[in-house]
Amino acid sequence: MSEEKRPGGTSGSGPLDLAKYTLSSPLEIAHHLKAIANQGHMVTVFSNKGKTFILTRFLLVDLNAKTLVFDWGSDPATNQQMLASERNVFVCSPDGVKTQFITGQARQIDYEGRPAFEVALPEQVIKLQRREFFRIRTPVGNPIMCHVADYPDAPLDLQVFDISLGGLALWLPAPTTPGFDLGQQYQRCSVELRPFGQLSGALEIRHRLPVTLRNGQDAVRIGATFLGLPSSMENLIQKYVGQLERERRAMMR
Repeated sequence: MSEEKRPGGTSGSGPLDLAKYTLSSPLEIAHHLKAIANQGHMVTVFSNKGKTFILTRFLLVDLNAKTLVFDWGSDPATNQQMLASERNVFVCSPDGVKTQFITGQARQIDYEGRPAFEVALPEQVIKLQRREFFRIRTPVGNPIMCHVADYPDAPLDLQVFDISLGGLALWLPAPTTPGFDLGQQYQRCSVELRPFGQLSGALEIRHRLPVTLRNGQDAVRIGATFLGLPSSMENLIQKYVGQLERERRAMMR
């Protein structure tokens, strides 16, 4: 996979407490979304149970009307799927601060003479202000693979983009690869962390990020968090991450 964000995850001590990163005040939510709109950041909106997405920008955040207006997509079919979707997931990372929230069904409106989407302001917005775990990219020339043994129909191997104690970022073999929807879990996953041994555990999909590779091809990177990782597996990851960091520093010198 040619080169071109890992989300928050869990540690062996239990799930990441998102409460302290969650905005629930309408005023706070509107203020944060207005900042994203004013700075013109691109936002990815997943619809149709995560099977389709559009890249868009916020056009208007109206606290009084409790509505959010965002730009119309470039593909007519995807726009119609967005209008039919009852649950939509918004993801962006302005200035490295990951923002994610869910809204209900969108409706088509006219905004300044052109079509746009409008949804009700979300009740909650997750705003992760820092990475919970140190993560490191895996070697491109000698990639490691995540073996998903309980993928439907047949096991699937996915190239690992980066790794931390919280989880993994993985490349999908194609943007249209079925499964790997937000919240979906895979219980029988393994990664050979050479030369230290095999990492085994369960993963939950927390993030999907469409990217354009250097060769111009479209791809999707997914973020998955470890579920209930035992301390022995955490030690394995620490050894592997430490080795990669030592190698990276040696190359910089």
